[in-house]
Amino acid sequence: MLAAMHRLFSCLIAAAALCSASACAYPRHTTPLNTASDLKLPSEQVPGGMYTFQLISATAPETKISGLPWDDDGSGPDLFVRLYVNERMVYESPVIENSTKPQWNRVLPHNVIIPRDSEFRIELWDYDTAVSADPIGRMEHRGLPPTAIPGALARLQLDSATMLVISVNPPRPHRGVGLTVEVRPDLLKVLKVEPFSPAARAGIRSGDQIVGIGTERVKDLDEGAKMSELSLAAGRKAKLSVLDSQGKNERDAQLDGDIVWLVM
Repeated sequence: MLAAMHRLFSCLIAAAALCSASACAYPRHTTPLNTASDLKLPSEQVPGGMYTFQLISATAPETKISGLPWDDDGSGPDLFVRLYVNERMVYESPVIENSTKPQWNRVLPHNVIIPRDSEFRIELWDYDTAVSADPIGRMEHRGLPPTAIPGALARLQLDSATMLVISVNPPRPHRGVGLTVEVRPDLLKVLKVEPFSPAARAGIRSGDQIVGIGTERVKDLDEGAKMSELSLAAGRKAKLSVLDSQGKNERDAQLDGDIVWLVM
């Protein structure tokens, strides 16, 4: 009897482990995002202090301040850039090796928020190893520097006779809902909300449970239909029926359109 119970218990443990690892795990999906570069929006619909940020190039002295070469073998510095807003590093560029005049010509993958009263800091570094680097120059400003005018090149004079060239432009919009969800039989559990999205503007939060999309109840749809209806909901300006993270207090969340602003 005890041996049989032991075998049964072992089987239950194995089944639970298998269930948690694969078969019983709920699928997760992110609603699609599509670029909307051709979209012309009035200025009042564009979030203030948000920009497309492009790192173009840098110029550093031919030697260190001491007059010594950058590296022991006489080669140039291995330069990269760090961008900070309110002490948070929002971007670190690739390293360009052995050059005092590196060219990145790189647009940051998402928009950057730089409010007027924020602490803007940009730094130029010389890469040494995976765990060490030497600072070369930096610039700090309250908000964007005055030379950073949208649509124009801005030459930022750093300390130590170094210079960076950047460009800022209006932010890039996308179309979508802005949600990552876990698909369950009777609901969609919200795992992530893009901060500047129809979902966020409708007050949807991580942990919420979507039980209705427009006139459809989630429990009546198969997995593909659930995600299809959710992905189309913003373009339709649909209402989502949402429970809180405890599965209580159903409310309507009205989507205001399909504009998503992705940010670093």
